[in-house]
Amino acid sequence: MIKNSYFKLSGYVGLFGPIQFIVLSTVAMFYYGGGTAWNHDALGYTFWQNFLSDLGRTVSYSKVENTISSPLFNLSLGLFGLSIVMLHTSSLRLFRSKLGYPISIMGMISGVGMVVIALAPDDLSSGLHMLGVWIWALTLLFASVLIVIHELRSNDGNKHFIILSILMAFAIAFHISQGVFDIWGPIVATTQKIVVYLNCGWYLCLSRKHLIQS
Repeated sequence: MIKNSYFKLSGYVGLFGPIQFIVLSTVAMFYYGGGTAWNHDALGYTFWQNFLSDLGRTVSYSKVENTISSPLFNLSLGLFGLSIVMLHTSSLRLFRSKLGYPISIMGMISGVGMVVIALAPDDLSSGLHMLGVWIWALTLLFASVLIVIHELRSNDGNKHFIILSILMAFAIAFHISQGVFDIWGPIVATTQKIVVYLNCGWYLCLSRKHLIQS
């Protein structure tokens, strides 16, 4: 009974995480101080040229303090990360195969990576911030690939979820390759947006699978 209740609760928490992140990070965009990594004089938040983590900087590129956007974004990202950790603590019940343990472990580590990013704004601790980014991206890639394999082997695998997982895995791999080959420019910020919002949609679907299973 307790296990069933926790499994269901983790599904609801998994839904809450990406939804609150999308809402609060969007609100934070309206309060961003301005500037991008390439144009410090840009006004406000430029959706396809600013990174999402620019919202978490304590001081924007235009030297304006992010008194609202920084705590709002970092809080939402931290909550998203914690929701992912909780979701994956019960995902063994969802992935009943030898892949279940590595999926759960990679998923939880990915959530921890998000929390690290939230606790280390880029302008205060760039090294730790980027470490969190790498932890989040690499483990999320491994988790998504393993889930694709699991779903393809499963008799009741959801085709739409498999397609979404494959798309996200390719997007993450491309984003990681940008870092490996030191590609820099607005295209990287654009790719990040695609990856993060795919990630949000993916976790909404995964959480829904939890609730259906419960």
